[in-house]
Amino acid sequence: MLLFAFLSLVATAQGTELEKFTLGQSSVGPGGTGFWMAKEIGSFEKYGLQTDLVFISSGPVVVQALIGGDLHGGLAATNSVITAVLAGAPLVAVMSLQNRPYHRLWVHPEITRLEDLRGKTLGVTRFGSVTDNLTKILLRKNGLEGTVAVRQLGGTTEVSAAFKQRQIAGAVISILRVDAPMRMLVDLAEMDIRYSNVVVAVSRDFYRRSSAQIEAVVRAYSEGLAAIHNQKDRAFRVIAKHTRLTDRKFIDEIYNDATKSLDRVPRVEPEAIAPIVESMGKGPIAIETIADNSIVDRLVHEGFFEKLYKSSEAQGTYKHTKDVK
Repeated sequence: MLLFAFLSLVATAQGTELEKFTLGQSSVGPGGTGFWMAKEIGSFEKYGLQTDLVFISSGPVVVQALIGGDLHGGLAATNSVITAVLAGAPLVAVMSLQNRPYHRLWVHPEITRLEDLRGKTLGVTRFGSVTDNLTKILLRKNGLEGTVAVRQLGGTTEVSAAFKQRQIAGAVISILRVDAPMRMLVDLAEMDIRYSNVVVAVSRDFYRRSSAQIEAVVRAYSEGLAAIHNQKDRAFRVIAKHTRLTDRKFIDEIYNDATKSLDRVPRVEPEAIAPIVESMGKGPIAIETIADNSIVDRLVHEGFFEKLYKSSEAQGTYKHTKDVK
């Protein structure tokens, strides 16, 4: 019966003209994996979409393309979207893929505890970026704010180069790809930190006109993420294809981060938005200023997400976003 329903749904989608949806994405890390897999397994077509995934090098450029009408949707760093919205951009986040950080604090081997960082320098990509905000949160939570210098370097490549040349003592980053001895001192995923890393945003006008398309994107992405969990070998091939990585170690790291940190219920959580807004020097704002969770909440009510994982390897471990570690 389920197979028949599935085939009927596919046939229905294939029997009608697919609606075009262009999604810009700035992620070549865990955040993009659910979309890559959805594309691989045909989930977008199943829900009536012809989806083009367009890589754009940075979150702010994705946001600019959204505002300019060049994209239907954009996968971008949450702080970039919030900055644009608070500046008046008519955008709304419809999904938050990660509400907890998957970053780590990498340091030189001789640094064995956080206290050893006093008087030293940590590198970040840019001030106001995810790496900068998480570095500040980590230092504040451990009583080191003001005792450790923070240096803006530009990008992950520059952070790696500065680390190798010992211009910095370490950096908060997901993966430090550098040929030099290093130690992972802190895994932020194991700390009690709520922080929205990446969201999918659309223009408010497009949301009003095309909510059915956006719901199709949410459904397709969620099926892609479930497939990441269930089809590991295929997931590895998809990650290698989209990142152009050949080193199995790096592919494995992205896969593990994706299965560990991507929320099965992609809801924009107020407590994961709050530290970003605070870092901008703004007072508390209503979640509705930034996001609309109505599609995700409706799918939760329908049991959509729960059904996706009931037959998966994670059977019995399904939890709501707030409970997912």
